[in-house]
Amino acid sequence: MSIKYVVFDWDGTLADTYPVISAAYNYTFDKLGLPRIPYDEIKSLTSTLPNKDTLGFIFKERKDTASKAYYEYITAHHAANLQAMPSAKEVLEFCRKQDLKTYLLTNKKTLYIKEEIAKLGFENLFDKVIAAGEYAEDKPHPIATHAVFDGKLPPADEILVIGDGEADIQTAATYTHNGKQAFCAIYDPRDKFKNKATFTIQNLYQVIDIIKNLNAE
Repeated sequence: MSIKYVVFDWDGTLADTYPVISAAYNYTFDKLGLPRIPYDEIKSLTSTLPNKDTLGFIFKERKDTASKAYYEYITAHHAANLQAMPSAKEVLEFCRKQDLKTYLLTNKKTLYIKEEIAKLGFENLFDKVIAAGEYAEDKPHPIATHAVFDGKLPPADEILVIGDGEADIQTAATYTHNGKQAFCAIYDPRDKFKNKATFTIQNLYQVIDIIKNLNAE
């Protein structure tokens, strides 16, 4: 067993985007004349559901109007104050130096993710990027998650999924085959996923030690 493929999430994992996402939802609630939902609830929803499903879950029959307002704000502000999560570039560069294949699998739309990757200077750090809307279904549906490998899954125990929510745990589960499971490391400062993921981490830098330890076994 040896980790050869690392599948990264974006929002809240490599990029500190939740402040903008929260502000976009506040803008949407205000635009529709609705009471705001607390930031923690928004984060919980967006880390579990694809954004198109989150908008429908929250705004129901007003989803289309809400979507227009939400993306109006995102388009104007998503990259303005964008920052990488601590150690994000260091972890990506470590993976590249170890000749690991690195992939980005996100439920953010292609237009926005391209701008954000460029803003953080991460253009040459991924072998493949899959964003929302590029396939019939988004992450964590197997249509999207298996597209990372062009539908030809490598041994599951050669894959490490890194994220910060339920959708990333579900993504790792879609790679299970031939009696083997993918590894999953979840950024989890509140210990919400302690019994669900292979590893829970308090900071992204810990991923380096996880990979070193797995590849030493």
